[in-house]
Amino acid sequence: MQSNIFRMCHSMPELIISQALAADFRYAREARYLTQASTDSLIFDGASVEWKQTFESGRAVSILRFDGGMLHLVLQGESLMADAFGVDDEKARALLDLVREKIPPAGSAKDGIVVSFWRQANPPRGTVCSKRQIDCPAWKDVRDNYVGSTRGALEQLFHADFESALAGKLVFWHGEPGTGKTFALRSWGRECGDEIDINYIADPERFFGANADYMLELLTREPSKKLNLFVAEDTGELLTKDAKRETGQALSRLLNVCDGLIGQGLRILVLITTNEDLGKLHPAVVRPGRCYANIGFETFDEREAREWLSARGINDAAVPSRSTIAQLYAMINNNQIVAQKPKLVGFVQ
Repeated sequence: MQSNIFRMCHSMPELIISQALAADFRYAREARYLTQASTDSLIFDGASVEWKQTFESGRAVSILRFDGGMLHLVLQGESLMADAFGVDDEKARALLDLVREKIPPAGSAKDGIVVSFWRQANPPRGTVCSKRQIDCPAWKDVRDNYVGSTRGALEQLFHADFESALAGKLVFWHGEPGTGKTFALRSWGRECGDEIDINYIADPERFFGANADYMLELLTREPSKKLNLFVAEDTGELLTKDAKRETGQALSRLLNVCDGLIGQGLRILVLITTNEDLGKLHPAVVRPGRCYANIGFETFDEREAREWLSARGINDAAVPSRSTIAQLYAMINNNQIVAQKPKLVGFVQ
């Protein structure tokens, strides 16, 4: 029997955990965070070491057994993954508390946030997560980069009481490239860093695709803060009027997560950003009640652009009728790159 279990597992840690779950433990909890701890901190006093391995890359794995529980710890750089197993949920929770006490999370810089980047392993065999601290601008420093209607909607979103919200779980941002959607996301994370865990989905076509296990595994993770925010950037192909024909069930899954049965009872928001024109989107995405927030990132008209430039000491620039914030920054930094189409002389075949 043991040899059969080993053939089903891909490593010795998986074998040890599988045997423990089969024999002793029925409850599990997990935590992932950044830490400044060394590999030596993965061994606790009073615990028996079931397995310990250090790789050339610096990745360290430890499996520790306690009375009534077990810990599986993986330290890769500054990223710690801790899986706690126990005879009951109280024991599993206590072991995670012990991990945070012995291996404390790194203090987040006041101008940064920690983002979890998720993808599905290829070939599909579970999920892969990497955590990074991202520098973020303060909202007060970038709020003038958004025109009045966009700025007001963002500020309302940043100060919303997410727990009492009755609307859908979809936050929808749309606008031309260069209108500041990614900068707004970073500022949102900094403004609400104590309330929101940010989870960036690197492969949204898979996340909302045929393999429901990937999506459900992430959605049902218990947030360490008020809620989990799942981010899928530039996903216009999932939202267009012919999305179902082009991408299969991805649109349906997205909508079921946001206000269908899948999302019921989950403390989540899903942020979708797109550069697509609103008129090209599937009407089911933007119908009333679907979105917790539906925000258009508008361009600057000529007057607004001149005011923005004047506040930065530029008063004589030629300004087009509409400008994105990226174009305005390019003007003040003199780093516009323009490719001129060559003039053709004579006959061209």
